[in-house]
This record gives sequence, structure tokens and C-alpha cells, in this order.
Amino acid sequence: MSTNTTSIVSEPPQAKDLQKPRYFMYLPREGLQGENIPSHILWENIKIKTAQISFRPPLKPKEVFNAASWEVKDNLVIVHAVELDGYVGMSFESSKVDCLDVMVPVKYVLSLANGEVIKETREIRLFKPKLEIKIPTTKIAIDPKTGFIKGRVGIKNVGRGVLIMRISSTEDSSLKLETPLEHREFAEKFVVDLQQEMSKLAEDFPIFKPFWEQMFVWETKEFVELTAKERIEFIKYINDLAKVLASDKNLLRGFMEGYSKAFAKNTELIEIVRKVISVYESLVSKDMLLINPFDEVTIPEKTGEIHLAIEQTDRVLDTYDDIKLPKIELYGSQGFRIPVYRLFEWG
Repeated sequence: MSTNTTSIVSEPPQAKDLQKPRYFMYLPREGLQGENIPSHILWENIKIKTAQISFRPPLKPKEVFNAASWEVKDNLVIVHAVELDGYVGMSFESSKVDCLDVMVPVKYVLSLANGEVIKETREIRLFKPKLEIKIPTTKIAIDPKTGFIKGRVGIKNVGRGVLIMRISSTEDSSLKLETPLEHREFAEKFVVDLQQEMSKLAEDFPIFKPFWEQMFVWETKEFVELTAKERIEFIKYINDLAKVLASDKNLLRGFMEGYSKAFAKNTELIEIVRKVISVYESLVSKDMLLINPFDEVTIPEKTGEIHLAIEQTDRVLDTYDDIKLPKIELYGSQGFRIPVYRLFEWG
């Protein structure tokens, strides 16, 4: 006797899940005030009629991606049609506000073809750095023999995000800050060697040539002193350079090797580099970066007066007010030299 059996193959549960409507709204949890903020909406298995993104200052729309038809009304972006189904992207510009830390909501609304509405709100925390200076005394005592310093200026970033600074002596200061000779020699030799390496790279990769020509124009500028227009141009230059390097792995390898070779040609000055890196690492851990920590003040006698100013910016090269310190008397038992970073108590 034969028995007829029927085998029924059930649909895998995961196959059903693939047909479910899915969507995702992306907004970073935090960002630096002044930088561009990315955002996007993804969806699957749903038909979108419109996508709306509403926001408030300090955000404002900069670009909308994959939108065939869209408009901006006050603090609202409305996308009526997309080029490729399943995605809408945009970027916001952000600006600085009085608060060091502010939460900004962004609301996403998807209107579906069947009349349903999907709503979701995300928030981003926008922060900024802020320098706080405490001057316990206008007299700083230095022991030239032990290196002990009494009365250092307190300096702290009470916000978030790295502050990039340069400390300089003012025109009316009787004592001046100067870059030590060995540091100037290193910088000059390194730039000459780097120019040679980058020149060779530009010959092998013509697409790199205009970037190489601009590179040493920017080398001559102090970026804490750049105008608003120059800051925009510099950021664009860096972004464009990164894209070109990323587009060709051989060019990227050659670029990295060029810097390595330039350093290798100056190995006798490697101790200077180590000192600089050590100080940079220490300060960056406190969200501060001093670009001239080893500029020195020389006191030929036992005492002298210096007047310092601090220029500052952040990683998007935004503008911050300069800070002028009161005149400070430096004194010790004899004449001495001291790097400017040691006059401060960091963090």
C-alpha cells in the first residue's frame, strides 16, 4: 500500500519581514556650533507623497540631495518628489549662539500616498568651546635653576570642542616672544624638503598639481588671522584636497610618503618634533591646541614686563574675539629664557 504525502514549504519569516514598511531618520547626536550638520531619511516598501523636515535656529538648510522638486518655507523644507526612491538627504548650516550648549530638535514628517503620516523627532546637541582666563597675580616668579614657576596664568576651555590658539606679545610689550632658532631651522628645512617631494608628486599626478601650487600659498598664512573669506576658501581647499587624495590610492600613498621622506631627511631634529608632539598631546587632552608653544621670552636681566594677547579659533576656523592679558612682570634670580606655554596653568 502506498502512502501519498504532501510536503508544504512555509515561507521563511525573514522573507515576510522584508516586505514590511521600513524607515529611518538620521541626525547626529551632537556637533560643533558653526559646522555643517548632515541628515537623511531612508525608507523601503512605502510610497512617499512628501517629506518634510522642520527645524529652528541656529540651524538653516544648506543643501538637499536626491530631490527632484523641493522648497523652503521659513523653517521648513518640503520635498515633493525624489530622483531615486528611498532616500532624501540634506545638510544644515549651524551658527554660534550665546549658550555653550544647546539642544535643537529636528522634526521629520513623511506623508504617504495612502493617506498615512509618519512623524519622528530627533535632537542634536550643538556645543562650542570657550576660553576662561584666571590671573591670580600680575607677577610671575621663575627659578632659572629648578624651573619652578609661581603665579602662572590659569587657562581653561570651559566649553566643548578644541580651541586652537596662538599667543603673541603685543606691540607695546617691552619683552617679546620669539621662535627659537632651532625650531625656525627645522621648519625652514622641512618646508624645502617637502616642496621637493610634492613637486615630484605633481609631475607624476597632474591632478595634484594645482593643489600643490596652493599648498605653499597657505603655508605662508597664519590661519588664526585668516579673514572670513579666506577661512571659507581654506576649508574648501582642504575638502577638495581630501577628495582628490581619496580618489587615487597611489596618489594618497605618494602624498603620505612625501611627508615621511621630508621628516626622514631631518632626523637630527627629531627631538624637537617629539617635544612638540608631547606638548600638543597634553593640551589637546584638555580641548586646547597652542600652535606656538615653544615661542620663548628672553629676560636678559632679573626682571622684565610682557604684554600677551591670545588669538583663537576652532576646528571649523570660526571667529572668536582676541583676549588681551594685563601686563605681567616676570622675575627671577638671573636672566633666563622660558617657553610661553610654561607661563600658563593649563586646564
